[in-house]
Amino acid sequence: MRNFIIIAATIIIGLCTCLHNGGSRAAGEGVPGIVFLEERGSVLADQAGLVEREEELAAELLAWDVKIEAARQEQERLRKEIPVLERSAAAAEAALAESRARRDEGVEKLGRWVNLLYRYGPVSYLEVVLEAANFNEFVERAEVIKIIIAEQVRVLGELSDLTARIQEQVSACRLAQAELSARNGELAWKLREMEKSRAGREEFLNGLRREAGDLASRVIQSETFWSGSLNSLRYFIEHLNALPWDSLAPDKLLLTDKELGFEFSDLQINEKLFNKGDGDPAGFLVRNAPGQFTISGQDVSGGAGFRMDGVLVPGPGGKVSFRPGRIYLAGLPVSREALDFIFTERELTVDFGGFLHGYDLAEIRSEEGSMAVLLKVN
Repeated sequence: MRNFIIIAATIIIGLCTCLHNGGSRAAGEGVPGIVFLEERGSVLADQAGLVEREEELAAELLAWDVKIEAARQEQERLRKEIPVLERSAAAAEAALAESRARRDEGVEKLGRWVNLLYRYGPVSYLEVVLEAANFNEFVERAEVIKIIIAEQVRVLGELSDLTARIQEQVSACRLAQAELSARNGELAWKLREMEKSRAGREEFLNGLRREAGDLASRVIQSETFWSGSLNSLRYFIEHLNALPWDSLAPDKLLLTDKELGFEFSDLQINEKLFNKGDGDPAGFLVRNAPGQFTISGQDVSGGAGFRMDGVLVPGPGGKVSFRPGRIYLAGLPVSREALDFIFTERELTVDFGGFLHGYDLAEIRSEEGSMAVLLKVN
């Protein structure tokens, strides 16, 4: 019986050695196809996109700053020009008022002068004309009077033209002043709109930066979990041989006509192998379920870990194979392509023919909460 127990313990050691070979390959090489890496790549791609968008928004904000500064300079120029035009318009209006006063005064004087000379002068225009000696002298005298009156009218006309030009100048100044004021108001509105748009883009940029920071935190956290998973798996592999395998004893002996078997409960396996009291391997766990053998381990810091699900299959000549179904690192499943890369038949096969002492492995069966190892006489 003691020999059977030794044989059973040897088988378990061999199985764990299988896991060591597969795990060493997984931990030592860059494994393609892992879902975690795909997710990490997606997050990094999103982060790169956010950085690119952030650069675009920063350039857009810079362009907004240039536009706003140009508008402010234009507004400042208008603010300086408007008072100048106001002073010019005021001066033109003063000149216009003076010109109108001079024109009105000239018209009034001309009227009084003609009327006075005509009525009360030493020689009235009428007398000058009527006392002509003949018709030719009458025409000459009338022409002289016409020239005098025309000259006075010309002077008044020049005053009227000057008044009209000054009026046009005043109107132009007022129109320019109104246009500048309207332009200034339009610029003020555009400045408010541009600053509002810039503030919105800046808020969007800040949101992108926050999102990029969150993505960076996710990447760091995921990489930390990933590293913890690999560390826990590596720790498990490195300490397999130090586990107290010789302390295992079967919970139940299974006897049939042709087979001899041992049943080991999950409780005993975990207590004997992983609860020595030193605290290091306490995060590892073996669990059997119908048709499934599972080994899991948690990071020593209490974070993420690994889990391997599969079946133990005995082969000819005392060979035992572990056929993985699923592997999880940091809670994320490893893809089928990665499983095919990590595990091969050669790596997961161990030859125990030299330790069976006339027995062959018939079956290694996972039940709910226990593992049965069945032997048969060869």
